[in-house]
Amino acid sequence: MKLGVIGLGTISRYFLDALAEDPRLTLVAVCDLDQDKLAEFPEVACFTDTHALLDSGLVAAVVITLPNDLHAEVARAALTRGIAVCCEKPLAIDPDDARSLAETAAAHETVLFTAFHRRYNSTLRALAASLPPRSEIAGVTARYLENIAEHTGGEGWYLDPARCGGGCLIDNGPNALDAVRLLVGDLALVDATIGDVRGGAEHCADLDLDAGGIPVRVELDWALPTGEVKDVTVDLRDGTSRTADLLAGHSGFKASLAHEYRGILSAFHDAVQAGPGTPDPGPDLVALVAAAYRVARAKESRPRMCVKDDAEARMVALMFHSRDDRGMVLSPWESRCVQAGQVHELVTTVDQPRGEGDRVDRVGFLGFAEFTAATVVQRGDEVWTGSGRRVGTVAGFDECHFPNHYNILVAADSLLTAAELDLRVGHTVRFRPGEV
Repeated sequence: MKLGVIGLGTISRYFLDALAEDPRLTLVAVCDLDQDKLAEFPEVACFTDTHALLDSGLVAAVVITLPNDLHAEVARAALTRGIAVCCEKPLAIDPDDARSLAETAAAHETVLFTAFHRRYNSTLRALAASLPPRSEIAGVTARYLENIAEHTGGEGWYLDPARCGGGCLIDNGPNALDAVRLLVGDLALVDATIGDVRGGAEHCADLDLDAGGIPVRVELDWALPTGEVKDVTVDLRDGTSRTADLLAGHSGFKASLAHEYRGILSAFHDAVQAGPGTPDPGPDLVALVAAAYRVARAKESRPRMCVKDDAEARMVALMFHSRDDRGMVLSPWESRCVQAGQVHELVTTVDQPRGEGDRVDRVGFLGFAEFTAATVVQRGDEVWTGSGRRVGTVAGFDECHFPNHYNILVAADSLLTAAELDLRVGHTVRFRPGEV
């Protein structure tokens, strides 16, 4: 089978090495804008224009290793010419583009094949072969953790959301999700969170999914200090676990990729020989990633990101009594803006109010505190005394004295007053953003 490779960036070398080792495949053309890279291929046809390569008549199939935002355009151009396509994941950034590519491949009776290299990992495949029936599987966790700076090969587009499509979720997510699909089948999204966003590209993401009743957790990280962790653990209902370390047995940086990319091209060759008919999973995973972004980007929280400074208040009046019949009511507000110099009342409670209108009776009074700078106080903020004792977390607000002041309700393990905390007038109380 005569192949062309479009894009000679970091990932291309794994395809090229695998191609050279498969006697059924012949590299006949390469395409890149960088003339220095083309100079490394004196024995094959070199192009700087994708359409020129596709119109040359030299190739029966192409491997696309371009930045993510170019996948759909170039794959469509090849498919409309009846040229089979092996495209590095993700197939596209936009789910509509991915679906359109599948339709184009079908219309032109050619093969569309997304390169999910981890499904060819020998350790993962051994785990898949060893698993008991689905009824014995309690859950699956996949971890895909690395330092992205060690993996880009100097290609800046990975960290450009417009070109990459996001960050670790769209870059590493498809491989991790496909690895899980290999073990337990189709996945439905339950929840998603992204965080540690830098220049628009998230550096961590957590996905919760369902595989026909089997809970799945996928953890993605681009911000390890160094090194990488790539593994999948299957928990069984008998309390045991089975893990595939995708890097085990492969010494050296990215050493596991050699046999995985050989697996990609072998499977691609077989798919082309068999002809169109087997649906490519690429569009499904593009849609799953897009759904995860919709859920995660709608959330206010972004893990591992500082959302605000600590706030400090100075005690100006102390209170030492507690009650079990106060009759406060939790307001609907998640947060309240506080101006510098405003005074509000600090009240501990063990009632654990959770929703608007919940009654708060069991309370302990700390007193009144003046905020030294403008801030936002919100549910979940941790409250500490200046001496370093943790009081509790902000449960919400009661407005029975508004507009004079708010009662800031602090959920504590026991009812505390100024006496139990040994507070004095002038002592400080700090509000720290809670852990997300």
